Amino acid sequence: MNEYKNELKPRIDYDGFWKRLILTFFEEFLDFFLPNLLLDVDLNKPPEFLEQELATIIPKQTAKGRMSVDKLLKFWTKNGEDKHIFVHIEVQSSRELGFTERAFKYFYRIYDKNGKLITTIAIYTHDDVPDKYDRFEYNYQGTELTYKFNTYLVRDADEKKLEASDNMFALVILACKYANYTQNDVELRRKFKLKLFRLAITRGYSREEIEALVSFIDFVVYLPPKMNTKLKVDFVKEFKKEKEDMEKNYIVSPTFDEILLELMSDKQKKEIAVAKKAAEKAAKITAEKAAKITAEKAMKIAMRAEIKKQRKKAIEEQRKAIEEQRKAIEEEQRKAAEEQRKAIEEEQRKAAEEQRKAIEEEQRKAAEEQRKAAEEQRKAIEEQRKAAEEQRKARLESVRKLIISGVFDLSEIVEITGIPMEEVLKVKAKIGEQG
Repeated sequence: MNEYKNELKPRIDYDGFWKRLILTFFEEFLDFFLPNLLLDVDLNKPPEFLEQELATIIPKQTAKGRMSVDKLLKFWTKNGEDKHIFVHIEVQSSRELGFTERAFKYFYRIYDKNGKLITTIAIYTHDDVPDKYDRFEYNYQGTELTYKFNTYLVRDADEKKLEASDNMFALVILACKYANYTQNDVELRRKFKLKLFRLAITRGYSREEIEALVSFIDFVVYLPPKMNTKLKVDFVKEFKKEKEDMEKNYIVSPTFDEILLELMSDKQKKEIAVAKKAAEKAAKITAEKAAKITAEKAMKIAMRAEIKKQRKKAIEEQRKAIEEQRKAIEEEQRKAAEEQRKAIEEEQRKAAEEQRKAIEEEQRKAAEEQRKAAEEQRKAIEEQRKAAEEQRKARLESVRKLIISGVFDLSEIVEITGIPMEEVLKVKAKIGEQG
């Protein structure tokens, strides 16, 4: 298969495919990549896609030549406190120098222009992921900043979990994973591609989801044109048992239109044509019957209208009598309910008043106890302060006496009394002033 080796890396319009998936299936996208965000987002209100606004944030020359997809979606919040949530989506299909810094620039410019509720998700579909793929760091002369964002690495995605998931984006990620894994093995890629189509068709997705998945898989898991014939043969052979499911979910795909026609026998095609003619004939007969039935219905309606007219007066009088009786009963019930409500409210008011007084009395007593305790504490502190002051004076007096005695030098007096040298010097100065 070396003859196909150089044909496995065509330039693919990732932006177009990812854009369609994100914009069309944004709820499934959030459920797969940002499930916690669904708790805050109001999906009853359609989101806004701010592609033009995002394009103005970073100059065009900065984005030139990038193999990535960047989208900005604005959702309404459920709680109504903050009106909007902004979701910045980046899909990186190749390594981009300075990507994390650009993501940070997007963030602070969106924050500055739109508001505080912003989250970013970067999806790395390639294997060449940088070391610090989930953050931008800045550090200069004591000024530091770390901007961290959500990421999803196709490289690290678990294949079994992807196969078990019923979210359509699991197959999207699986397709990217297989495309990376089979860059140099065209035969293995062909097998993986058949597997992906089987999963897309047989999982019970909607027609719109199947069409989007088949189109994405067809182009991302690229096969050289020479492989198309072999792929068709294997497809017919392996998927013949699923023909009925495929016909239910008829797929319009550039690759598989011919395959689906090939699966349909000539007998089935004739049966479809006959059924179509029979349906047209039945539609014509139905229209004629409908016209006849309409005339008969018109006569019956006129007769019923006359009968209704004759009965209308009696029914109206009966209705008025019933209405008067209903009003009288409702008035009696209203008065009784009003009296009962007033009695209940009065009882509740009295009980609430008693409870309020009891609570206030308890609070007053507690406050009084706290005040007394605080007063006792204050007195104790004051006594401690006075005792400390007396102790300090006594120690200073000891210092004074020791200085006057002349027996000890100042350092010895500090060691003996524990009084700081600064205080000892002050005492000596006062002794000098007193002569």
